Amino acid sequence: MRYIKALLIAALALAAFTSIAASANAVSLPTVLQLAGVKEGTLTASSKTAKTAFNGIRNLTGTGYKFVLTSNFEMTSLGPSTLDFENSELSGKKCKANGDTAGTVLVPGEWHTVLALGGGPKLFLIWFLVTPSLTVECEGTNIIVTGNELVNAEPFGVETTTFTARTGKCTTTTPEFTAYENDTGEMLNAGLKSEVGGLKSATCQEVEGTQNYTASGMGVEVMEP
Repeated sequence: MRYIKALLIAALALAAFTSIAASANAVSLPTVLQLAGVKEGTLTASSKTAKTAFNGIRNLTGTGYKFVLTSNFEMTSLGPSTLDFENSELSGKKCKANGDTAGTVLVPGEWHTVLALGGGPKLFLIWFLVTPSLTVECEGTNIIVTGNELVNAEPFGVETTTFTARTGKCTTTTPEFTAYENDTGEMLNAGLKSEVGGLKSATCQEVEGTQNYTASGMGVEVMEP
């Protein structure tokens, strides 16, 4: 009986230690905070002239975009997103997605605020997920897109009506930003994939210049973790 009790005590101690260790390793994520009492809002970035490039199993080009990030809570680090790429083409063929008009590729998904690897004092990352997958139709060529990508953004800790973000430059199919830290302190890699006819490739989405996200309300703040 004493032996059984000793085993039970050891097991409980191990469980307690594991719980404490897990708590110690937990990391707070950057959090989007809206004005007190505001439960819903959007951050919207758009351009009619910025060039876009999709480098993967097949390469697409485009001009113009509209990105919308939606928050359904007063304070959150995630929500739905809609990334709308305009005038999308594959070697002169018009591309579309989700039953949209020719040239329009609408990418529904999710956004999350995460921590940058070695980022500056004002830098955080927005992690976009394609959920669950996307089929881009280009006049007979279908491209299946899966995965996620990162953009860097700022500022931290300031109430503002505008955030800036950028995708960075693609090196062929490799994005500029690939690593981020999740809420358990684990370093992970983000990446898009594209597939045509069973052949797959790493993929990079690049947007020209800086994207300026404007808040729908009086102001929001990304709280430092």
